[in-house]
Amino acid sequence: MTIRLVSVNLVLTWTLAASCFGDELPGRAASETALRSEIRLVPLKQVRVEDGFWAPKLRTIKQRTIPHSWQYVEGEIRALRRAAGETVEGEPNGTWGEANLYKVMETVAYALALFPDAELEKRMDEIVARVAAAQRPDGYMHAYVTNAGKPPWDPAFLDGSHDGYVLGHMIEAAIEYYAATGKPQFLDVARKAADQAHRHFLGPQGKPGFCGHAELEMALVELYRATDQQRYLDLARALIEWRGRGLVAPAGPTPRAYFQDAVPLRNQRTLEGHAVRAVFFATGVADVAVARRERDYRLVANRFWDSTTMRRMTITGSVGPRREHEAFGEDYELPLDGYYESCAACGLADFAQRMFLLEGRAECADVLERVLYNAVLHGIALDGTSTYYQNPLCDHDRPRDNCWVCCPPNLSRTVLQIGRYAYGHTEHEVFVNLYVGGRCTVPLAAGPLQLDVQTDYPWQGKVRIDVSPEKPGSFAVNLRIPGWCDRAALQLNGRPVEPLPVNDRGYARLDRIWQPGETITLELAMPVERILAHPNVRDCQGRVALQRGPIVYGFEGLDNQGLPRIELGADPRDVAEYRPDLLGGVTVVRGHTADGQAFTAVPFFALANRDKSWQKVWVAQRGLKPSSAWWEGRLYRPLRLERLQP
Repeated sequence: MTIRLVSVNLVLTWTLAASCFGDELPGRAASETALRSEIRLVPLKQVRVEDGFWAPKLRTIKQRTIPHSWQYVEGEIRALRRAAGETVEGEPNGTWGEANLYKVMETVAYALALFPDAELEKRMDEIVARVAAAQRPDGYMHAYVTNAGKPPWDPAFLDGSHDGYVLGHMIEAAIEYYAATGKPQFLDVARKAADQAHRHFLGPQGKPGFCGHAELEMALVELYRATDQQRYLDLARALIEWRGRGLVAPAGPTPRAYFQDAVPLRNQRTLEGHAVRAVFFATGVADVAVARRERDYRLVANRFWDSTTMRRMTITGSVGPRREHEAFGEDYELPLDGYYESCAACGLADFAQRMFLLEGRAECADVLERVLYNAVLHGIALDGTSTYYQNPLCDHDRPRDNCWVCCPPNLSRTVLQIGRYAYGHTEHEVFVNLYVGGRCTVPLAAGPLQLDVQTDYPWQGKVRIDVSPEKPGSFAVNLRIPGWCDRAALQLNGRPVEPLPVNDRGYARLDRIWQPGETITLELAMPVERILAHPNVRDCQGRVALQRGPIVYGFEGLDNQGLPRIELGADPRDVAEYRPDLLGGVTVVRGHTADGQAFTAVPFFALANRDKSWQKVWVAQRGLKPSSAWWEGRLYRPLRLERLQP
């Protein structure tokens, strides 16, 4: 087994030409830098999730998480009323709180696309009307700034403000509500606000600058895709280009790297600073690379990707270990008790998706899968009503809570997108990136294509896909062969396809003239694996983690005699067992320690959903001697490639 983490070695050149941003920027036209046919996402309304793993989680968010969430954004709704001129009690909401309201609204938009609900839609329309009433005549929209009497885009506090962060989340919520319902009112408000931002920064009297919390950049690219208005893409690029040029006055002593403002874009070799802001910024860079097809943006996006996924990501897909500034650390700085904010995992999922759109490589979807099935799901309780802000790999008696700084609605809006994360397509091919049971309709040049997926993934590795084009047509179906899988078998209409047609991008590709009613069967071997971390990850030396398929496992004291220390033996005979009665139905891993004690490990995402106890992912492995040989750029690899010492 190879756990693939993408490393794209690019040798690219670009020409530098003067522009409104200075003389460091490339002057290539977009047509000169086209990289490949554009990969697009399948609209969420065209995917129906109908499996035993994700479908119950989506229903939980619709039935429990959304009703639970409204109480935490009541203050933001009151702030909208005050900004509209109503008299309300209480202080104005904080500088960032309004973003939580828009993230809840985005969550609701996804839920309406999946589960139409007239009452929920009516509630959304009422809030949209309040947002519209609170919007200033010039288009600016941030109720906190209006209520506090502060200037919009205050140059004295731009890096400490959240003007762009709030606007970005509003834009994303508005786009998704329009996609779900076809109602344009919210999108009209968002466009008016984005137009005000464009005038403020790029108009005749515009002043260069950027919000300290990246988010607006990727939202503007989404708005450009939704409206085909070039000005939104231009502003997204400007907000990226202005960082690192000394254009924003520091509002305090916080290091400039915290804001991704230490050096200009093309001089950044690694992703640095506040982890959430950093991955949002990187996603914006990748978004612009996809939209403009600029080679230098592609190069920087790949630098960010490699530094993050090859040297700074936990086995569960979390990033950002430092408590100080909630920041990325140095290469291989991955402490077991690190900070690892939930929002950073959500951001990494989006970054991985954009890198797939940019590069079309299965390795990007490998990381996407790792993050979604482990770090993201760990952040939200199985009942959908409490969350974790931090997600360390070892823990003790720490209850979940309802800390509504930012994470709860970020987690819910991320989980509801699973159907959109699962697929990609061009005019002539479809990519199946995540194996999620259900139905999907893909728009191809040959006509609509319906895929019906039947699977018990991630507990089992067998996937059946019924391929039903509207009429016979020529196109390709690309099936991701996960990096954790070293043995796969493929059948087409019941006949083996040998050898497995895996291309250099990591997909089993079937390119042919398809007839309605054909069937693909993919079987992915899912043994229990003991995984090593690179020897430079100091906290993991002498330790292993358990993984089966995409699921990383953890040990909980409740299942293991309350013993805080576990050492595994040198003769692994770990077995998987499905337990329908445990934690909503999970596959556990059972085995024996080096001292003959029975152990049970449960999926990492399911930890901390019962009584309090200690929890850990990495445990001691008897006979393990760390080796620096043959890692070949990988961050994690299976124990079976090592030789244990007697």
